[in-house]
Amino acid sequence: MYNEIVLDHFSNPRNVGDFATPDGVGHAGNPIDGDKITIYIKVSDQQLTGVRFKTFGCGAAIAASSMLTVIASGKTLAAALKITNADVATALGGLPPEKLLCSNIAADALHDAIQNYQQHCQQQASDQQQGDVVKNIEATDQDAAPNGNQAPTEGLTDPAQIKRYLRQIIMPDIGGAGQKKLLTTKILVCAPNLKIADLLLRYLVAMGIGQIDCFLNNPDNWEPVCANLRDQNPDVTLQLVKTVTAPADFNLIHGSNDFCRKLVESLLRATLATTFTPTLVSVCETWQGCFNYCHDKATMKLFLDALQNKGFADHQAITHELNMLGSDLCAAFSGTLLPIELAKACLNIGEQQTAGFYYDLISLIFDNQFTTSQTPCPPTDLSQTIDMNKLRSARVLTVGAGGLGCPANLVLAKAGLTHLSLIDFDQVEISNLNRQILHSSSRIGLLKVESARIALKSINPELNITLYPEALSTENARALISQHDLVIDGLDNLPTRYLLNDACYQEKKPLIEAGALSYYGQVTALIPDDGPCFRCLFPQTDGQTAGSCSETGVLGPVPGVIGVLQAVEAIKQLLGLTPNLTGRLLMIDTLATSFDLFSFKKDPSCSLCGQDPSIHELGSFSFVCEDDRLDN
Repeated sequence: MYNEIVLDHFSNPRNVGDFATPDGVGHAGNPIDGDKITIYIKVSDQQLTGVRFKTFGCGAAIAASSMLTVIASGKTLAAALKITNADVATALGGLPPEKLLCSNIAADALHDAIQNYQQHCQQQASDQQQGDVVKNIEATDQDAAPNGNQAPTEGLTDPAQIKRYLRQIIMPDIGGAGQKKLLTTKILVCAPNLKIADLLLRYLVAMGIGQIDCFLNNPDNWEPVCANLRDQNPDVTLQLVKTVTAPADFNLIHGSNDFCRKLVESLLRATLATTFTPTLVSVCETWQGCFNYCHDKATMKLFLDALQNKGFADHQAITHELNMLGSDLCAAFSGTLLPIELAKACLNIGEQQTAGFYYDLISLIFDNQFTTSQTPCPPTDLSQTIDMNKLRSARVLTVGAGGLGCPANLVLAKAGLTHLSLIDFDQVEISNLNRQILHSSSRIGLLKVESARIALKSINPELNITLYPEALSTENARALISQHDLVIDGLDNLPTRYLLNDACYQEKKPLIEAGALSYYGQVTALIPDDGPCFRCLFPQTDGQTAGSCSETGVLGPVPGVIGVLQAVEAIKQLLGLTPNLTGRLLMIDTLATSFDLFSFKKDPSCSLCGQDPSIHELGSFSFVCEDDRLDN
C-alpha cells in the first residue's frame, strides 16, 4: 500500500516533538478521519531554523508531517509559504488515493504556524508603537505645560484609552491632553428623534465625548440604541433629559428648520438670565442644510434671522420617496460634520463656522457664508422620472469595512439597498473604534466583514449581504467586480487603489473613489469611458507612497464625512441624478470647513485609459502590498 519512502518516514519519523519556546505554532485537521497535525517552528532573520511536529492519526499523516519538516527546514518564510500539500505527497513518492485526505493537511499546519509567528511579530510592533506613542504624549504634555512643570499624569494615561483613541492622539494638535479634554466635555444633543440623530451620536461616542445628554421629542427605542452606543464606547455616559436648559459645555441642535428655530428661540429666551452656552445648530432639509457655531447671543440671533428670512431652494417636482431620501442623507452628512465642529470648538483648532455653512447635495453647492450670502441657491429640476427600483435592486461592492466603508455602508443600508457585498481581510481592533462606527467593543477580534454584517442587518433586516473575508488581489479583483453594478473604495493605500481602479475600468464598472487623512479628504466618481480614471488624476510612479491614518492619524468623524459623501454619490449615480462627481474631484478641508470642486479630464497619455495604453493585464503595473491594511 505504501512505498519505501512513506514507510521510512512512518517508522523513523524526523523532527518529532516540540520546542520549549516555539516562535510559532500551527494546527490542521482532517474531519473525515480525525487526523490532527501540529507544527512548531523556530525563526531567525525570516528563516526557519527549526521545524518539528506532533501528529495524531494514521501512518500517512505521520509520514507527511515528517517529510514536511525536512522540506521546510532552512527555508525562508516566503519560500515555506509556497510549500503545498501536493509538494509533500510528491516528495513522499506518491500516496494511495484513499490516503491523500489523511495526509493532505501538513502544509496547512505549517502555513498556520508561520501566520501565528507573523501575528505575534505584528503585535509586538504594535505594542512598541503604542509604547512610543505613550512616551511622546507624555513628553508633549510636559512640554506644553506652563514653565514645563505639568505632570504627565495630567494628560491621557490609561493604556486602553490610548489604544482606543490612538489615531486621534498621534496628531500633535490633539495629543493626550486634547483627548482627555474631549473625555471630560459634557454636551446636550437636541434632536426630533433617534433616526435623525443616529450618525451624530455614533461619531460623538466614537470620538470620545465624555458625557452626552439627549433631549428628544420622540425618545422611542432609546434603551436599545443607548446599549449599542455604550458597546461602541464604554467610556461615554449617555442619558435622556427633559429640558433644553440642562447644564452643558456645548449644545448641539440637529433637525429640520422648524425644529431648530423653535429650539434656538427657546435657548435665547432661557439665556436672558443665565450664562450663554456655545451652541452648534444644524438644519437638515430636503437634500440641503446648513449649520452654524453660535458662540454668543449675537451670532445666534444672526443665524436665527437667516433661517427665518433666507429659506432654502425649492427643488422642483421632487417625489415624496426621493424627498425622504434626501432628508435622511442630509441628516447623515450633518451628523458627521457636527462632531468635527464640536472638536474644533472644544480644542480651539481650525476655523469655527460663525457665518454659517450651507450645502446642497443635489446641486453640489457648498457655501460657508450662509448668513451674509446674497445669492440664493438655484432650484434643481427633478421633474424627470426617478426609478427608485434602480437603487433597491443595485448590487454594490464596498472594498474595506473600515473608516470609509462603515459610514458608506450604513447610509446605503438606510437608503433601502437590498444587495451589498463587503470585502475586507482584517479583524476589529480597539484602535479602529474612534472612527469605524459599525464595530464595537464586544466585537473586537471578529472579522470586520462579520461585525459590519451584524450592525447592518440590525439597521435593514431585508439587506442581503455577501461577505468576502479576504484581501483584494490581482487574482480575485475582476471576478468580484464583474458581479456588481457599482464599487465603493474604502482603501487607504495607493497600490491597492490602483489595482481597484484598473479592475473597475477593465470590467466597465463605476467606482466611487475617496480618501481621508488627518482633517482632510477627497471624493470623486470614476466612470469607465465616460470620464478620467484614477491614473489620470494621480499617475503612478515607481516607489510611490502615501501616508495612512495609522501613520499620520485621523480625527474620527473625518472619514465619516467622506464615507457619507461616497454613499450620496453612489445613490446619485445609480438613480441618474445630476450634477454628480463624474470628472470632478471634491476636496474637503474640515479644519476650514472648506468643500472645493475641481474638474479634470481624461489624460490622453494615461497608461490605462489613454490613446496608447501600456496596461493590458490587471496588476501589470500595480505593486500590490499584501500587508497593506484596508482600514481607513
